[in-house]
Amino acid sequence: MAHWQGTDFTVDGREPATAEDHYRIGLHCWNSGQHRATAPYFLETAAGAGHEAAVELLGHIAYLQGHYVIAVPLLRRSTGSPRAAYYLASLYQQGCPEAGLAQSLDEAAHHYRVAARLGEPEAMLALGELYLERLLPLTRTPAEHALEYFLTAAERGHPYAQYRAAELYRTLYQDIERAAALYRACVDNPMTARHALGSMMTLQSQAHLREEAATRAARAARQRRDAVNPVERRGDFI
Repeated sequence: MAHWQGTDFTVDGREPATAEDHYRIGLHCWNSGQHRATAPYFLETAAGAGHEAAVELLGHIAYLQGHYVIAVPLLRRSTGSPRAAYYLASLYQQGCPEAGLAQSLDEAAHHYRVAARLGEPEAMLALGELYLERLLPLTRTPAEHALEYFLTAAERGHPYAQYRAAELYRTLYQDIERAAALYRACVDNPMTARHALGSMMTLQSQAHLREEAATRAARAARQRRDAVNPVERRGDFI
């Protein structure tokens, strides 16, 4: 069995023998949190044998821990990983001199697009915001570019994308019905409560939904009034 700092590790009761075995132990240690500091020890063994998922997870861990010099080469090797592409994009957007990355919006946009094609909603949001800020070349209005990315991320269940798309529909397009549908999706999304901006999104979305409901009720009352008392007859009772 594998022994590390006083703890024995096995795979299904047997000693780890392959790269996959070491990866499974490293993944379990990282996800469980009980032996999280142990994870890189096993993952590095797996990565050294060419295990791609171990390389990707090591890059993820190094990025989260702020060890960018270690993270960048690992992220570059993880060509099929949406989060690796997203991490590289964010480093390029801000610039990371210690890892040899000069600030470059072109490089950031390239990696965000790679991550977005691989299904990463955070990358879609980042691209939408860059378009809204007119930091990327435009072929349509900034809002059209942004809304395309926001809606794609919203369809994947991302609560902030639902909220941002709703805001664009309400403020720029005055499309109250589409905005309301997205606000409702945000409020009903179980992931909203876990988002850093969850409370704000919930309160704002609920406020706009109440406003939309009041507008709808007023419109219905006006339509009933017009049906019962047509405009052309109102002067009869003055």
